[in-house]
Amino acid sequence: MSKIKHIFLTIMLALLSATSVLAVDTIDKIGFSSATLTPGETGTQYMTVVLLGSRIYCALNFDVKLPEGVEPVFNSKGKIVARLLEDGILPNDDGQFYHTVSCTYTEEDRNLRISCVSTDLDEFNSEAGTLFKLPFKVSTYVKPGTLDMNLSGQALTTADATEYDPADATDTNIAIGTTAKASLSVSSANKWSTCILPFATSLPEGLKAYTCSSKDDDKQVFYLTNASSIEAYTPYILYSESGYTGTLTGEVDASQYPESGKVAQGYLTGAVEAQTTNEGYILQKQSGVVKFYLADPSKTYTIPAGKCWATPPTSTAQSYSFDFPTAVKGIAEVTESKNKSRYDLSGIMIDAPRKGQLYIQNGRKYVK
Repeated sequence: MSKIKHIFLTIMLALLSATSVLAVDTIDKIGFSSATLTPGETGTQYMTVVLLGSRIYCALNFDVKLPEGVEPVFNSKGKIVARLLEDGILPNDDGQFYHTVSCTYTEEDRNLRISCVSTDLDEFNSEAGTLFKLPFKVSTYVKPGTLDMNLSGQALTTADATEYDPADATDTNIAIGTTAKASLSVSSANKWSTCILPFATSLPEGLKAYTCSSKDDDKQVFYLTNASSIEAYTPYILYSESGYTGTLTGEVDASQYPESGKVAQGYLTGAVEAQTTNEGYILQKQSGVVKFYLADPSKTYTIPAGKCWATPPTSTAQSYSFDFPTAVKGIAEVTESKNKSRYDLSGIMIDAPRKGQLYIQNGRKYVK
């Protein structure tokens, strides 16, 4: 591109990005064609921008407020690259398009700004039709249903430099499918991780999952209960002896989606939406040891969507490692222990027995 054309294009983009008081109202609209996006899909997904017009335009621009969980896809150079359509209404010569689509994203307010112009004011081929596709990715944890993309700052320009103010589009919703994909990873070095999934699925080979609802503050251990499968919206501790990386797929029931964005069960709390905390215990590797370490109250920890932290009540330990009483210890082993810990008849440690409950302590049976 020549220097003069580059300057001209820069000026055009600046003019299109500004709101003109001389804009003429029109019933024409900018919108998206209907499409269903898959949560957690690792490949790039596209939404097609369409023009519902009544006259020939040569340029357009608009802003999109992206909902949480929907993100633009950047290439290796850090740019958002729209896909131009040979069967669309943008003029081209054997795939060489006359228009340039510029995309900029402001993460703080989740605003995606799009401008489509040509240096020679080339006109679109038709009053209405498809224009280009924008690349997106959707989080595994986006609730199925419809999301409003919230268009604003729209402007259409004709070759005589007349700017038109389009009508509000009614077709700016995108559909989020009920089939979701989740990528899980447990490093061979750490062996431990956490997860919470929006769907139920069987455990893949090489991966174990545990719930946690009992502990020993003196020994500083969490006692884990083996899970035979993964249930929807349930927080788990994961273990893999040699590491695991894979993608799981399942059907999401939107009615189960926690409006709080998190789920607490036993001693674990799972983040369905990213959470921040300065309380509880964070799974970390310190001095080569992976444990749940007590959160530093002076720091703020971010728990990404799909991960968990430990939130046991009335805990005094600085950290918790892991033990498996239901998988490793039997009743006989439990009854031989000589400490203050209490166990129910299945060998699970309990903090405080309920009234009338039979429990074992120091090898003897008691009733509360």
